[in-house]
Amino acid sequence: MKKEIPTSVSEEQLIAYFRHELEEKEQKEVEEWLAASEEHRKIYRQTCRVILWTRWSRKEQSINEQIALSRLKRKQFRPFLSGWRYVAALAILSLSVAGGLLWKQVVLPPAVNVAEVQPGSPKARLILSTGEQVDLTRHKAVVTERNGSILKWDTTGQIHYQHSDRTEQVLIHNRIEVPRGGEFQVTLSDGTRVWLNAASELEYPVEFAADVREVRLQGEAYFEVAKDADHPFLVRVGHYRLQVYGTKFNLNTYEPNRIEVALVEGSIGFQAHANVPEVRLIPNQVGIADPTSGNTQIYDADISPYIAWKNNDMVFVNERLESIMQKVERWYDVEVVFGKAELKELRFYGDVKRYADIRELLAYLEQTSRAQFKIEGRTIVITEK
Repeated sequence: MKKEIPTSVSEEQLIAYFRHELEEKEQKEVEEWLAASEEHRKIYRQTCRVILWTRWSRKEQSINEQIALSRLKRKQFRPFLSGWRYVAALAILSLSVAGGLLWKQVVLPPAVNVAEVQPGSPKARLILSTGEQVDLTRHKAVVTERNGSILKWDTTGQIHYQHSDRTEQVLIHNRIEVPRGGEFQVTLSDGTRVWLNAASELEYPVEFAADVREVRLQGEAYFEVAKDADHPFLVRVGHYRLQVYGTKFNLNTYEPNRIEVALVEGSIGFQAHANVPEVRLIPNQVGIADPTSGNTQIYDADISPYIAWKNNDMVFVNERLESIMQKVERWYDVEVVFGKAELKELRFYGDVKRYADIRELLAYLEQTSRAQFKIEGRTIVITEK
């Protein structure tokens, strides 16, 4: 007897199938329904696009998933070409949709070699005052510096400094270098915590001088500065200087002529170079400085996108594709090639975990734009559809 193919499946079934939540019998029914016609597969592909969009769209975060599902569960899927209102209903699913993606060809960009392209991980190299280089990711250890300070690190991506007991202090420096595809944390001798992003370097005294606490940064870092009114905390980037009066901020120096600081808590003052006055920021403000011209700008902003990387997120708010792919290059340690320059100007909103599979990122970007992505070795080639 010929097995009967289901004539329809519910919206809730397709969502559950996408999320790997169906029992074996129901899963087979959905797969048979998909195999029955191209129209059914069209409906499923559109469902996948909508779910991907809701996972990434930050404006959907406040919508409760269970409310959304309760609105859907009473309906049956209608043909895609005449059922736009049902697709729109799907779009109210919240970004909190859980579970892994079902990586079928319908939602994946072509030729993605996941074995080669992985998200970053805690990794760094420490250069001691003697010039000795230590791989901080291979093993945990304790090292005593020339001035008696004790350095401890482990495999979780953190290094801690402890004061020496010596009364006579010698100002010596260490440097942490974080490669592309890496991140690391350091707790300085005064208790200041620093999160270093990929392709970044931090140089700092093993123990600070008696009058000032000063470090040098290349790349990007998030700081939580230990309060000490008697000892100012300074961050230098070439001729640029940032003085900390408060505690929490993010400093981005990847672009040589654009230094960007976002203040979370406290107060900071920054100078593009010594010939311009210091400019003060208050919480929820972003400052941009040009060290060459001395021009500075300050504006109020939602600072969550600026500090998202520290919380293991990747957030885009009307961001150019070129800027997004620069982040991808540093975090996934890949090269990006644009087939057409105008594709760099495409803009996106999105939010994804930094440790997510790169396929989720590329699938979203591809399904919501005219760009097409292909991975060749460790190179991402972007062309127009």
